Amino acid sequence: TSELDAWLLGLVKEGWSRGARRIQAEGVKGFIQFLQERLSGLGATDSICQRSFDAFAQQHSDMTSPWDWSDDVLTLLASSIRKHLFPIFVAGNKADLAPEGVLDHLRNVLPSFTPCSAETELALRQAGKAGFITYTAGDSSFELCDSQTMNDAQVKGLSVLAERVKKLEGTGLIKLLDQVLFDELQRIVVYPVQDESQWTDGDGNVLPDALVVQNGTQAKQLAYKVHTDLGDGFIKGVDGRTRRIVGAEHELSDGDVLRIHSK
Repeated sequence: TSELDAWLLGLVKEGWSRGARRIQAEGVKGFIQFLQERLSGLGATDSICQRSFDAFAQQHSDMTSPWDWSDDVLTLLASSIRKHLFPIFVAGNKADLAPEGVLDHLRNVLPSFTPCSAETELALRQAGKAGFITYTAGDSSFELCDSQTMNDAQVKGLSVLAERVKKLEGTGLIKLLDQVLFDELQRIVVYPVQDESQWTDGDGNVLPDALVVQNGTQAKQLAYKVHTDLGDGFIKGVDGRTRRIVGAEHELSDGDVLRIHSK
């Protein structure tokens, strides 16, 4: 992370005299626009720059003379940018094998650490597919369907898996993905359909597609993600839950089901 901080520090310092003038003239708005212009090639959005600034301002609130900021202050800014532009999450796989106390120690020293067990997740999904258990990804427990059809080894294996998910409060994988996708990257999941009453496509498949999009995505923007022609000819959308007609600029929410009408 120190190398990333140094690299971002160089990018910020390269145009800092102009940035300092914008902060003086335009305040916070100018500061954020300066960061976005400097870092847009790295994928820095307005939202990322705003969150980076907010984190920086909590540690350095004096904005009166940015042209006098020391390298230490600018390094603090670069570190805040790095944490939001290149967030790092640590997946501690095979956590079920960790000795007592190790997981608690890692949680304390690594705030982004998530203990997980990919092997356990795979085994649970395979057992569910075979009809031995009822399991929903991310749950911290599962239910046996019919233990009488299983041999002793299978029953013993499921008992071991039950202890693992109890110890880890799940397998950790879904928790980690949720943290990255929904909390840090601020994504939502929406479902485009052709029939808003049955929530199906033209072949009758229920909720055939789930699109992961940025929070704040509008109805017409979703249409473009489905197909360019849908976006170009967008007329209206219909909310599958409420049957309400929505316009091009209607902002979507997580879990929305939307039919898109197009020319």
